[in-house]
Amino acid sequence: MLPFFADIVEFFVVVGFALAAVLLKAIDGRGFISSVAVGVAVIYGGGPSWFVVVAIFFVLGVGATLYRYGYKKRLGGAQEKGGARNWPNILANGGFASVVAVLNLVRPSPSMAALFLGAISTAASDTAATELGLLSRGPPRLITNPSKVVTPGTSGGVSGLGFVGAAFASSVIGALAAVLGIVSRSALVVALCVVGGLSGTVFDSLLGALAQRKGYCTVCLRPTEAVTHCGEKTRVTGGAWFMENNVVNLVSTAFGAAASLCFYLAFI
Repeated sequence: MLPFFADIVEFFVVVGFALAAVLLKAIDGRGFISSVAVGVAVIYGGGPSWFVVVAIFFVLGVGATLYRYGYKKRLGGAQEKGGARNWPNILANGGFASVVAVLNLVRPSPSMAALFLGAISTAASDTAATELGLLSRGPPRLITNPSKVVTPGTSGGVSGLGFVGAAFASSVIGALAAVLGIVSRSALVVALCVVGGLSGTVFDSLLGALAQRKGYCTVCLRPTEAVTHCGEKTRVTGGAWFMENNVVNLVSTAFGAAASLCFYLAFI
């Protein structure tokens, strides 16, 4: 009965966290279900410590998004709906980590923990790089052509402040993982997370510059990479039509997870 009771408590912890996020307008209504799905997979597959890592990532991401939100909105780079996450965004950032958690439930191993930390570190790093990069005093530059200046919010655009934010976010995830003892030899866990987070973030920028969908809104005529804008489908002008931002994020978290796994196998 005791393990069953613990499972029930964990389920309501996940539901309570997601409900609080809805009430605080950090996620929208449909995002509630995907948040619960990701949270349940993580807490059952990896345990409470894995869920704490995801929860802290979420808090960091929301905080970075809301910091100077009005200024970012004037730049045209702020997230829509006041920064509230929707279900595609939640699955794009947490989907790969939740799959790893399910696999860990079936066959637990330190390698799964390394994959999980790499995925979350990438999601945290990419979010911080995007949100803090918008605040850079200098304009961002295209990662595939550093001599080319691009407007803030352009996919593939990078800045020094963005890289600092990415390193900081992945370091926080690594320090938390070390405290929680998620991976043995905790002295190297921070490095594992920074390697995964920065690798995934750089890969995200490369995909953004080379393959991400580009287009414009047919209503307001502003450039956008979203599938819909102003309630209407956008017109595609470049990149792969299916490679929208959420797809890029999902693929990048998998890449960052693989980088962390390689680091784990080589040094831990």
